Amino acid sequence: MYKIAILDKDKAYLERLILFLEEHHSESFEINAMNGLDDFGTKDMQCNALFFGDDVAVDEALFPEDIAIGYLTEKEETSEQYINKYQSMEKIYRRMLKLCGERRVSGTKACEPVERQEKPAKQVPAEHYDLKAETVTAEGETYRIYHIEEEQVDRLAVRMLTGNHIKGIFQTEYRDNKLKLRITGMKSLYEYVQDNNTSKDKEQLLKYFADMLTTALSLEEYMLSADKLMLNPREIYVNEAENKVLIPYIPLKDVAPKDSRRCLEEIRGLCSVLIDGISEEALHILTVADICQEPQESYDSAEEPDSQQESAKEQAKPKDSAETSEKEVLPYIVRKRTREKIVIDRSPFKLGKDASCVDYCMKDNPAVSRNHADIVRKPDGYYLVDKGSLNHTFVNGKKLAADEYRKLEHGCLMQLANEVFEFRLK
Repeated sequence: MYKIAILDKDKAYLERLILFLEEHHSESFEINAMNGLDDFGTKDMQCNALFFGDDVAVDEALFPEDIAIGYLTEKEETSEQYINKYQSMEKIYRRMLKLCGERRVSGTKACEPVERQEKPAKQVPAEHYDLKAETVTAEGETYRIYHIEEEQVDRLAVRMLTGNHIKGIFQTEYRDNKLKLRITGMKSLYEYVQDNNTSKDKEQLLKYFADMLTTALSLEEYMLSADKLMLNPREIYVNEAENKVLIPYIPLKDVAPKDSRRCLEEIRGLCSVLIDGISEEALHILTVADICQEPQESYDSAEEPDSQQESAKEQAKPKDSAETSEKEVLPYIVRKRTREKIVIDRSPFKLGKDASCVDYCMKDNPAVSRNHADIVRKPDGYYLVDKGSLNHTFVNGKKLAADEYRKLEHGCLMQLANEVFEFRLK
């Protein structure tokens, strides 16, 4: 066993690091936390290694040569002495162990520990925080943004989230009271389950649940708590291209820990929302016959009748290569902002803000061009083509050149300026 002492002026970090080492590696280290350099008592000190934070000024000449000196740093690691503070706790442990192994002092006497008087912080249930969220699109990327005041943020957790690629957790950026998560090309778990409700899809869904549990169990290694995971299926996102599920971690400080009952209630709530979503989606399978009976389902009821909203009979007429039988299920797009469903019942199907020349009008969005883009049916599927729009067209975050055709797959995201749609074939 190695006898080590640690001095870091960030008390929250110091306490979490020591707690992790004591819980998981007590057989390797006898640990003492120091309040300052005077506490080391250099005359009778017999530690194997001393570890200092960046904010501690140290003269290595003051310490015996047989004592290893290490630095827990936020800066670039320049040698084995320097250990990045915000990597995995397991990696920090292995680096500390290696440094101790380089210089072993036998028959040593432990440093005198400083008694830590922990003052419990006032803890608040996470649901008592008012987290305002929004989805924002900028420069072809889509983000989920949570508004969190500076005084509510756990800064240590933010540094862990930004400094590590934690499997199953969003890479996080916090700035100007905004927690920013990139969701370009992804869909929420709620939407994914609606679109993938077969016996074959069940296996993939179970894998995603297993991945989420693995993620929750791995957080302690990064000084993070599973209690701060947002287990809301509308906030959990699936990246089908990379076959992974990502959970938002909300770095609030002083959040009251959850017991087993509360944890099970959250999991039950997550499953209930997913089940309700499947039941609701089953009521909205659209066919040409449905459109003839209820044409208002496909268009914004706030729009005035114009050339895009003629009689249901006229809307149901196929054009060009989009000929379909009366009972064929047609593809449709879902407008993310309003959850409106628009059936693609002709080719080309024109999208823009000029009601006189498009099939679906977005006159409530000035960022969209008059004739922004078309959805075109070809023998091998459906394509989106940009019509020279001012604010561009994107498929899964990738910009289209003017008059470029990009094939649409089930579940992909179409973006016209800052207006996002999901394309659905099923």
